[in-house]
Amino acid sequence: MQVRSTPVDKPLIGVMGHAGAGHVHSHSGFIQDDSAGFAVVTTLIRRALPADTRVTGISVEGGTVAVRTADGGIGRAAARRGFSHYEQELMQRGLGCDAVISQSCAFRCFGRIYGQGVLEAPVAFQTALCLAVIDTFSRKYPDQVRVADEGFAGNVGRCLAAHLAVDGIPVAAFALINASAGGIGPVEDLEGNVCFAAKGELMKAFGLHRLPTIIVESKAYVPAVGEELVTNSFFIRHSKTYDNPVVATALIEGAKQCDLPYLSADHAYPRYTGDMRRVTADFAARLKTLAEKIESASSAAEKTALVAELAVLASQDAGGITYMSDPLFDLVAGGGLMPGTAAVLSMVVTKPYIKARMIPEVDENDIEDYLAIIGGAVPELHENIHAANACVEKVGAANLTTIDEMLAGG
Repeated sequence: MQVRSTPVDKPLIGVMGHAGAGHVHSHSGFIQDDSAGFAVVTTLIRRALPADTRVTGISVEGGTVAVRTADGGIGRAAARRGFSHYEQELMQRGLGCDAVISQSCAFRCFGRIYGQGVLEAPVAFQTALCLAVIDTFSRKYPDQVRVADEGFAGNVGRCLAAHLAVDGIPVAAFALINASAGGIGPVEDLEGNVCFAAKGELMKAFGLHRLPTIIVESKAYVPAVGEELVTNSFFIRHSKTYDNPVVATALIEGAKQCDLPYLSADHAYPRYTGDMRRVTADFAARLKTLAEKIESASSAAEKTALVAELAVLASQDAGGITYMSDPLFDLVAGGGLMPGTAAVLSMVVTKPYIKARMIPEVDENDIEDYLAIIGGAVPELHENIHAANACVEKVGAANLTTIDEMLAGG
């Protein structure tokens, strides 16, 4: 796959990916490295616009960590409860890491990561790593890339976009870090190709609100899949009713060309089900039951056991309800797919892998495999671009008014 920067401002295909800082756990045993999309898309951009994103400096001042890359990018993020002296020492283990692999770097330094305000230090550190990557490209290539804030109240993430030619085909590449202030997040109402706020304005400037788009997602343990899985595999998903089957077919062809193991599903991401509201209500009911048990508990041992159960709910299960608002979930589902536009490329890992590693980690080999599939998919999608665009128009028109109207109604 040949990738170069191009001044062409009318791309035909989108490739988008995000990092959800701290979004590691969810309900039902789901565990992920939610930085895969950011790592893959920034690496794609880096093939056209070389940049050294290795970490060369880490410092803390006043509860804020600053990360510096070899090419001069700087990212800063605060932890709600600050950084202890030993946490500051631990972060020095990140020196020399490639900041694009942000969750793996934070994992290496702290040993594990929990979101939802449970472990703010590693989440803030991951946020700073991603922001340093974006700043690296912005400083080195101010005329070739554009950046923007998420533009969403309470979020501190940023976006990076570039016009590329992939084997001569005009592509808009877009990387995003979803991160909440204080390292407590993330709120991911702007993940995938969801188009509103400042992120939406940058998407529109690149035409991404109307393009057939490959959305690159996490490397995850999904119990319903991983229980029987024999090897780590790519997972190509869409809803044949609400998403873009042409994009999904191109990704499948890309995986076949690379001879990489993959699964596919055309019934993923159902819409308008009220699932997020139900899961939230179920979570609240579990909290109420637990709170009642704590209220009636008298022994220290019983209270300790109950509060430990509460900690599991907050550090793991809560990740399944905090990342996206209920009405938005009905429209774009868990991957943040605007109707008619996209399909998802992700990875799933085996049960032995998760038992050995506890938390999935994206590595350089994974990134190369993601990019190999994308490299095969882009020409396939280009050959069928008229059918893909027809799906964007037909399904999008049938399911969208505007995000702003939907949120106002919710």
